[in-house]
Amino acid sequence: MNFSKRLGIYFLIVLVPCFYRWKWNENSVFIASDPEIKYYQVINSINGGKAEDCYFPAKELGFDFSMVPFGYPWAFELKNGRCVFQYPVLFTWLQKIILTAVSIKWITFFPVLFFFLNFILLDRIFSFFHLDRKIIFLSVVLTQCFTPIFLSSLDYSELTLTNFFFLASILSYHLFSQHKQFRFGLLLAVSIIFNFQLRPESTIALILYFSIVFFFEKEKVYRLKILLPYVLLSILLLMVFSLWNQSVYGHYLGMRGLNTMTDMESGLFRNLLGEWIADLWGNEFKIGIFYGYPILFLGILGLGLKKDKQTIAFLTAGLLFVLLLPILSPYRAGVDIFGMRYFESGIYLLMIGVFLTFGIQNSKLKYFLLVLPFLYFCYKSDLRAIKQWSSSAKLYHQVMNSFNQLKPDLIVHRGLSLSYLIGISYVTYPQIAIYSNDDWLKVETILKNQYKRILYLEWEGNRLVNNEFPEKIWKQKFDINFKLEPKVYVIQSEQNIAHFKGYLLERPK
Repeated sequence: MNFSKRLGIYFLIVLVPCFYRWKWNENSVFIASDPEIKYYQVINSINGGKAEDCYFPAKELGFDFSMVPFGYPWAFELKNGRCVFQYPVLFTWLQKIILTAVSIKWITFFPVLFFFLNFILLDRIFSFFHLDRKIIFLSVVLTQCFTPIFLSSLDYSELTLTNFFFLASILSYHLFSQHKQFRFGLLLAVSIIFNFQLRPESTIALILYFSIVFFFEKEKVYRLKILLPYVLLSILLLMVFSLWNQSVYGHYLGMRGLNTMTDMESGLFRNLLGEWIADLWGNEFKIGIFYGYPILFLGILGLGLKKDKQTIAFLTAGLLFVLLLPILSPYRAGVDIFGMRYFESGIYLLMIGVFLTFGIQNSKLKYFLLVLPFLYFCYKSDLRAIKQWSSSAKLYHQVMNSFNQLKPDLIVHRGLSLSYLIGISYVTYPQIAIYSNDDWLKVETILKNQYKRILYLEWEGNRLVNNEFPEKIWKQKFDINFKLEPKVYVIQSEQNIAHFKGYLLERPK
């Protein structure tokens, strides 16, 4: 099976996430929780704003940023009074380039594009090690589709872009080692720094892998000498990004660093052993990476089989990354099946090592048959994620349709517990958050004699998973239960919107 045929099949496989994204978007876009913030960054950028700034349409009505309906872990107020969103602006900038050729309604397919490109990069990596063509095809498909990596193609996030630069770093390093060409060294330097700017924990995997490769290197001084110009280029690029981060966020690591500092200052308690077990094997909130995708156990098996030093480097770096990251990383990665996203770089290393190991055995078929019992459970995990996203999309569009039917001039949220489901409505209807009835009276004062149709939303019971929030922030911003007592505005009707309760208020004329 030559590359062109493999490429055709990869394209057909990628139509699967395309179909689900199209289905979930319906006639609009499906963006909830983290993805909505990333979408607002794009909207703000194409409207002339800065990608890092909080997008806040309600400021046109006179409201200040203290009422932005987003907070930890998505929005932060800096010491200079600026409000900034958390996610990497590099993701926004690259999408803005794409938007010169396509309309905004297609931007949620951006991660799928890079998921497809990652098929090609992974294929090139396996081809570099001269595996049989059929083995290359099987290895690429199993890695991309039967590990947590597949979930990134369904989400609107920077993960597939991060993986693109991660795989480009691996491939360019080996191509440079073989050919010593400037273009490969340049690609290596740029890919490492872009990878770091998108998700710093991914760069930990690169550091582990390159460190182990260097340990096996016989001519270490020569290797350092030929890589030195590109190391210096990487440092230069890192300095440029770091200075920009410092000027914008007040921290050299940007929002990631600022987020970590906020966690430390707020006293967020970390149960390292509990987090380690939860991430690897699951708990009541997470499925666990090995439990959900047992194909990863093959990485441990691979250590006991015949292999070369290159393969040892992939397997060892991958396993170390997966086992150590729950302790090393300050970021928690979400609940249930979606709590595995920050493992993906290590999973790539691990699976490359697994299939390189299987590919050099005398009886390749015997080892690839070992994979079959695991595929069912991996497929079930993929299906679990698809079902959850489908259910979320249904609820999401139900809420969006309710907003569109009511057509409010302003939406007011009681606390931040509803912020994960604001979605595309934020682009259409100005929205704010309040935390007390005094805040509501301030809203009435700001609006003065304007006759606005206001939709007030609250969530009785507030059943968000709160174990990943600092207690102080949870109490101040999320666990809000005051009773609305308007003075000027009058409640016209009560609305049931999904599991929220809404009140439509108007000012008597």
